[in-house]
Amino acid sequence: MKKLHYLFLIFILTSGNLFSHEGKETFVLREVGKIHSSIYSETPGNLDVQKLVQLLKENADHKKDTEKFKKALPIAEELGKTLDLSKKRELFERLSNELESIVGHHDKSGISVFYCPMLKKKWLASGKEIKNPYNSKMKNCGEITYEAK
Repeated sequence: MKKLHYLFLIFILTSGNLFSHEGKETFVLREVGKIHSSIYSETPGNLDVQKLVQLLKENADHKKDTEKFKKALPIAEELGKTLDLSKKRELFERLSNELESIVGHHDKSGISVFYCPMLKKKWLASGKEIKNPYNSKMKNCGEITYEAK
């Protein structure tokens, strides 16, 4: 009976880590959320994509996501090199489209998928508030297509 109690105690102590695992997808998407904030705020200069690039160079926790990481890597690298806001927006759209499929399936990033029907563009961002990064005159235009949990 004592062995059963010990096994149960070990399970309880380790299950918190098991069920709250934050994989590489989570960390990648959190970095994408930071990039969204910078583009939305129209922050001048280069975007800090160093951590995102580093994470994308590693294998993801799931094989299909590793392929997404590989496709997103050159986009992220180019995004870090451009100073032009319109180019940043274009690259961010491509990055969002590439990584959209990993949102919510096994990540705990708090990233939602948004869509602007007027511009016909998607983006990834933290939370649930509409913050359209593509047009400064349409900052509130859009809708959530996948809500972060």
